[in-house]
Amino acid sequence: MDAALKALLLLCGAYLDARPFVAAEKLGLPPELLWKNDSKTTQQLQLKETALERIRALEAKNWAEREYEACMEKDVKLIFYGYDDYPQALYDLPQPPSVLYWQGCGKPLSARTVGVVGTRRSSSYGLRTAETIGVECSRWHTSVISGGALGIDGASHNGACMANGSTFAVLGTGIDVVFPMENARLFEDIKRHGALISEFPLGERGEAWHFPRRNRIVAALSQKLVVVEAPLKSGAMITARLALDLGREVWAVPGRICDRVSEGTNRLIFDGAYPFISMETFFGSQPEQGNLFSDGVRPVAQKEEDFPPDEAAVMSSLWNSGGKTVDNLALEVKMSAADVLKIIAVLSAKGAVCSSGPGRYSAKV
Repeated sequence: MDAALKALLLLCGAYLDARPFVAAEKLGLPPELLWKNDSKTTQQLQLKETALERIRALEAKNWAEREYEACMEKDVKLIFYGYDDYPQALYDLPQPPSVLYWQGCGKPLSARTVGVVGTRRSSSYGLRTAETIGVECSRWHTSVISGGALGIDGASHNGACMANGSTFAVLGTGIDVVFPMENARLFEDIKRHGALISEFPLGERGEAWHFPRRNRIVAALSQKLVVVEAPLKSGAMITARLALDLGREVWAVPGRICDRVSEGTNRLIFDGAYPFISMETFFGSQPEQGNLFSDGVRPVAQKEEDFPPDEAAVMSSLWNSGGKTVDNLALEVKMSAADVLKIIAVLSAKGAVCSSGPGRYSAKV
C-alpha cells in the first residue's frame, strides 16, 4: 500500500475526514507526516494532538494494512479521496470522507440521483409514497440514495429494488454490520441493485454520532432530496438543511397539520422547499412541464402567451406584484389554494417562479 492510501485509511480509522490529507498536499508535505513523530505536524496540518495519537496508535499495529486485507477478503471495495472512482459530488462537502467502503453489484451511481429520507416511525401513507418514489426513480433511470434505516429509507430502497432500479444505502455503521437487523434481507437486495456505502471501518457498531455524520453524504450524493415524513427535530431535517447548504433541491411531501411526522415537511414547504404534490410534477413527465433532470439551462418563457392559461394567470399576478402567498394568489386568480400550489410547483420547476420569503413567491422573469 502506498503512503497516500495508507494516510487516507488511517484518517478513516481515526474517525477523521480528508482535510488533513488535503492540507498536507497543499503544503507539499509527505503523507507519512501523519504518523511520524514530528512536533510540527499539529501546527502544519491543524490536527489536535489527540487525533495524531489515534493515528499513530493505528499505525503502530499495522491497522491500515490489516483493514485493507480484510476488505479484500470480504469483497469490499475501498474508494479513496482524490482518486478517479471517488464520487464527484462529495467534493462539494467541506468535510469530505477520506475513504468510502463500497459493497455491491458494481453498478455505478446514475447520472441522476434522488435522495429519499424520512422518519423511522412512518405512517402507511408515508411508506407507500416512499416506495412509489423508488419505483418511479427506476423508470426514470435515476438512482435512489437513502440511509438504509427502517421506515421511509427502507421503503424507498425497496421500491427501487422491486422495479429493478438502482439504489444506494449510506450506512452509519461499518459496511459489514447489519443495522437494523430487520433490514438484513433488504441490504442483500440493495447490494444486488446498487451498493452499501460507509465511511466507517469494518465492524464499527452504530453510535449516535455516526448518523448525523452519515447524513451529509446522503445530502451530497443527492441531486434532489425528497423528505417524505419527518418531525421537526429529526435526522431527515438535518439532511434537508445539509442539502440546502450544498445547493441541492429540497422537496417535501405535504402532510396533515395534526400529524407529528408531518411537522418537518410542512415547515420545509413553508420555508420555501418544493412541495412534492405528484410524481408527474417531480419527474417532469408532462410535456408542458419539461424534464426536471434535463441537461443544460432551460430557456425561461418571457411572455404571458408562452404559458398555459392557468399558469399565465398566476404569472400575470406575480408580474404585477411579487411576494404573494398562495392564499393571495388563489383569491386573485379565482382558483383553489391547492390548484395554485400545484401551479407554483410547476412554475418553480420551469424556473419562472422562486420563493421570496416564508410561504411567499415571486416571478423570476
